[in-house]
Parts: sequence; C-alpha cells; structure tokens
Amino acid sequence: MMKQRSIKNTFARHFVSILVCSLLASLVTWGLLVLLLGYLFNHDIALPANHYEAQIPVITEFAQTRGDSIMSTQGQAELEKVIPSQGMSYLVVSLTGDPLYGDLHIDESLSRQKILARLNQTRSGMNEIVVYKPVVSRDGNLIGALLVGYSLKVTAANPALNPLVSFGFLAFFLTPFLYIVVFTLVFGRRFSRKISAPLQQLLQGAEMIKERNLRFSLSGASSIAEVNRLTKAFEDMRQELEHSIEREWRMEQERSTMFAALAHDLRTPLTIVQGHVEGLEQMNGESDEGKRLQYLQVIKRNTTRASKLLQDMNTMAEIEKVSFRLQPLPVDIEELADEKTEEYAALCRGKNIAFQTEVYDNRTAKTPVMLDPYRIIQVLDNLVSNSLRYTPEAGRILWHIEITEQQVMMAVTDNGTGFGQQRHLQQVFKPFYQGQVHSSRQKGHSGLGLYIAKLLVQHHGGHIVAENNPLRGATVRFTLPIQGA
Repeated sequence: MMKQRSIKNTFARHFVSILVCSLLASLVTWGLLVLLLGYLFNHDIALPANHYEAQIPVITEFAQTRGDSIMSTQGQAELEKVIPSQGMSYLVVSLTGDPLYGDLHIDESLSRQKILARLNQTRSGMNEIVVYKPVVSRDGNLIGALLVGYSLKVTAANPALNPLVSFGFLAFFLTPFLYIVVFTLVFGRRFSRKISAPLQQLLQGAEMIKERNLRFSLSGASSIAEVNRLTKAFEDMRQELEHSIEREWRMEQERSTMFAALAHDLRTPLTIVQGHVEGLEQMNGESDEGKRLQYLQVIKRNTTRASKLLQDMNTMAEIEKVSFRLQPLPVDIEELADEKTEEYAALCRGKNIAFQTEVYDNRTAKTPVMLDPYRIIQVLDNLVSNSLRYTPEAGRILWHIEITEQQVMMAVTDNGTGFGQQRHLQQVFKPFYQGQVHSSRQKGHSGLGLYIAKLLVQHHGGHIVAENNPLRGATVRFTLPIQGA
C-alpha cells in the first residue's frame, strides 16, 4: 500500500532532498576540480596564485646587486630576463620619483618621501599588488626604487588559456547554486507528477459531468493525502450524482406509470357512466323504472369510484409534499379502539364478516400517546377496507393493538385470499399496485391505500410490513414510536 503524506510533509522532504543532493554533488564536483588543479599545477599547465609572489626574492636580489645597471635603459634587457613578461609588470624610478622605464602604471605622482616610506612594503590596489624594492649601487647607496606589480590568482602558463581558468573558478563558486537549480527542476518535476495526474483526472471528470456523462470512475492513488481526499470526495460526489439521477429516472418512470394508471382507472368508470347516461337518453320516456333504477345505480357506483380515486390522489399528493406536517395530539388508544371498532364492525356485518379488537397495554402508566389521530385513522381505514375487500363472506378480521413503553403496534389480520406469492409482498406498498389486476379493478380498487398508509406511518417515524398468514389470509402490521421513549 502506498504511503501517504501531506502536501506540507512532501514539500519539506523534497526541499531537504534538494539541499542534500546539491551539497553532495557540490562536494564531488569540488573534489574533482581540486584533483584537476593538482594535475595542472604538477604539469605546469596552470600556475598557483603565489607563483609570481615567489619570484619577488630573486628580483629583489637582482635589484640590490645590479642596481647601477638597471638605473639606465641599458640594463632593461637584463632586468626583463628576471621579471616574467606575463603576469608581472614593473617600473624603475629615481629617488626623486621620476619614472625611468617599465610597463607598470601608477595613478599617483611619486616623491622621494613616498618612495622612502614605501620601500620593502607591499601595497594592494584594486586589481594587483605593488611591491617597492630598493635599487642599491655597488658602493651600497640607495639610488632608486623598483616597483613590481602582480596579482594573487591562479593563471594559466599559456595566457591564451586564462579565460578557461577564470571560467573554472566561476564554476567552482557557482556549483552549489547550479545544482540547487538542477535538483529543484528534478524534484519539482517529480512533485508535479504526483499532483498533475490526479488533478488531470479531476479535470477530465468535471468535463464529463459537464457533458452529463457519469459513467466513469476515478482510479489511481497518489502519495499525497490531500490529493487522495480530494479525489475520493469527487468520486463520492459523482456516485451520489449518478444515484440521484437514477432515482430521478425511476421516480419519473413511476410518475409516468402512476399517471397512466390514473388515466386508465378514471377512464373506466367515466366510460361506464357515459354509456349508461346515453342509455337513459335513449329510453325516450319508457316506463321501465327497474331498468332506469339499474342505470342510476351503476352511474352512482362508478362516480363514487372515480371520486374515491381522485380523493386518494389528492391525499397522496398532499402527503408527498415537503411542506406536509402532522398534527400530533394526546390520544387515548383504548378510546380510539372502542370508537373505530363500532364503525368497522358495522361495515363487516354488511358482508357477514366478524370483526374483533384486542388491546394489550403493557405500560405501568397508561397515559395518552402523542400522534396525529386523523392520519392514523386514515391508515386503519385503508387497512380494514383492504381486508374487507379480500375477506370472503363469513370470514373474520382481527384488529390487534399492543402498547409498550417504547412503541404502539397495530396489526390488521384477516383470513381472506392473502397477498399471493412472495413477489407480491415486495410490491404491495407501491402506488397503484393492485395485485391480481383484473379482480382488483373490478372491485374498484385504486391501489393507493397501502402506499398512503406507508407514507403516513413513516411520517410518524414508524415502520409498516405486510405478510401472508401461515394458513390463510394476510396481516399488515405497523409500529409507531412513543415520543420521549
């Protein structure tokens, strides 16, 4: 696994690496230059910095022993044999400071007093050193002065090679800076590669998202922690966008299916109503009251069915709004059970179905429960009406209620046809799902009851499930958390 470091740590490591590599490379280069200079000095190709300074004693002895001859131009040739023509310059002056001959340039006028004060002394100028040496006659008298100028620097024995020597010394001093530049480029390139590859992926990913293409993934890891976090965050964002778009697509598909189902379910009763209205128009005053009553009953039944479907659609649209809010009130569950039991029992008697309610309150303090009674009644109405729809005559429906300190559990159980196969159980809470479609629509079932029940239970923070009973029938059970539990 690649070890990750922060940008700060990575930059610091690269900076230290640049300095260390530059220092080591400089030391190696300096060592090679020292070896090269030693070779040049040993083979008289280059002259050391003190080469001309070493000639001063010989020149001094010549000036003291041959002083009479060098005070005139006749001795110039002999003097120039002692003083090298390259790298040194000279000037012979009288005691009064008058220049006699030589190629050394002096910017000031000399006097006897200055000459006497500077004898056997060394004066340093901008570019060279000037040595004042006495010129003595044969009888030992001071008759003049010999000024010798030279520079303390390494030079080539061949003056034509002096530019190369100067370049070598310049390179010697600039070597650390040159290596810093070189290794900065090398390590900077490595640092850039560590960042540029993932950043390039991010840019390409942004372009693909701009083109609404989310079918890609960001691969490859960087040794820089911040870059990895940025890449992971971008990939998470891409996945969430992809899932969001898929959810939107599924919702759009479901919405299209819902509108198609709504149009179909509305068209059926309206078509029936239209046909029977036309039948009434065609009777033209016929006195068949039985047939007229039959037509009116069919019209009433189908208008009620269409009205119920539109009511369910309005309820679903209201609950699905973001602004939807419950209106919780303190509710006595046993009182609610008593009131609704009478209503449900009356409905069941019309189909010769037995209705029974069981309430088990396991709490130590039987206090009212906070919930929205109107919405919970909607849930119960939908569950009981479903059981009534599928429970045969002489059947049985049970409303079971159990209350604990943490939750309220309600279940509606019947011994009807049940939900069929397992695949039906996974679909029953979807909008417009009607199980065996043909029979459901014949009974005027819209397929929204369980979906509305699920939404209302979820708004209460609860959970709802459907299951087939072991022997016969079905059970729909939901739980509601008690506030403060």
